[in-house]
Amino acid sequence: MTRPPTRTRSLLALLAAALLPACSASVSGPVDGARALAHVQRMVEFGPRPPGSAAIEQTRQWMEAEIRKLGLEPRRMAFRAPGEPQIGEFVNLWTEIPGQDPANGPILALAAHYCSKLTEGHANPAHNFRFVGAIDGAGASCVLLELARHLKERKTAPNVWLIWFDGEESLEFEWNDKRALFGSRHFAAAMQADKQRFPKGLAQRMKAFVLLDLIGDKDLKIDRDLWSNGDLQKVFLEAAKRMGEERRMFAWESKITDDHIPFQKLGVPVINLIDFFWRDPNSRKDPAQVPASVRDLQAWWHTPEDTVDKMSAASLALAGNLVWTALPGIEARFFPAAAR
Repeated sequence: MTRPPTRTRSLLALLAAALLPACSASVSGPVDGARALAHVQRMVEFGPRPPGSAAIEQTRQWMEAEIRKLGLEPRRMAFRAPGEPQIGEFVNLWTEIPGQDPANGPILALAAHYCSKLTEGHANPAHNFRFVGAIDGAGASCVLLELARHLKERKTAPNVWLIWFDGEESLEFEWNDKRALFGSRHFAAAMQADKQRFPKGLAQRMKAFVLLDLIGDKDLKIDRDLWSNGDLQKVFLEAAKRMGEERRMFAWESKITDDHIPFQKLGVPVINLIDFFWRDPNSRKDPAQVPASVRDLQAWWHTPEDTVDKMSAASLALAGNLVWTALPGIEARFFPAAAR
């Protein structure tokens, strides 16, 4: 995803961030952070998993087995990207939890990317290193696996689709719009063209799309993405308030190019739940420019430091239970007919 300049919202937001503690282990909700963290550990044990690698195929097979353990059916969407013959195939994974009308009813999509960034073969030696993407990819993917465990038991009016995208990262080390978001762009376009599932277009049935990215850091926060739907942001802010975690929400804001954009462009209401700002080491090169309130936030993005030891079970539980707590609000606002 591209990273625009950081913008702070207010002095109060900075002060709140200064008091941001590590996530408490007592995060309310059914999502088990310890289970999610164990999944992350297993996922990174496969090694770096850029698109087309043996490790990402091993990861896929493991994820499919975990989905089947939940009594759900994993689906693959394999495709080739023009101009990228070295990759072979990109492969999106997804599964459906049926609502009242699986064939024609409205859809809530929950998504993440499971690939890791390509960090080998670049001309600049500084861009070549071992990168397992624990927070950047594995964390959100494993939260979705644990959400699936509980969503399949929840009586829900809308259909719930859980989607794991391949090829989110730019194949060039520095962001290139044309060589990134392969999985989400293909998935959105393929469903838009599927006249059996979506006879009137994707947005006619997919009423909300929730993306999780960069999830699991011990001092988790959620940034406000300006591409995201304002009503969805209100729903999640209210959910955070009910959990007593409002201080973690929306202190920094900007527009972030990520896997939600192809869906937003097709008219689907989207939200990106992402923890990025001040995680980029490049934003810390001049210590005088780093606000005192964020100096303790870890910088690990796209470095060898993105490893499991930077994560906590409580942060993963918080992210998953934030989505869980927001579900009634999402359904009331975006699925009112199905909820009746």
